[in-house]
Amino acid sequence: MPQKRPEPVSSSPASALNGSEITTTECRGCGAMVSGLNGRYACGVCGWVNPWSEGHTALPTAEDDPDYPG
Repeated sequence: MPQKRPEPVSSSPASALNGSEITTTECRGCGAMVSGLNGRYACGVCGWVNPWSEGHTALPTAEDDPDYPG
């Protein structure tokens, strides 16, 4: 019988991450619990990575990078 996937669980915002939120969910590849930033995950057990578009916020642009040469 297939298991129902749990909904992502969010923790409180991490102040050192400028409003980013540490989130936790179950890996879709192997079932391990994985944590990530703003709904973006990578599993260290099996290598699964969720698509960037599944995140909770927009990704920063190159111009947002302090080392951007332009």
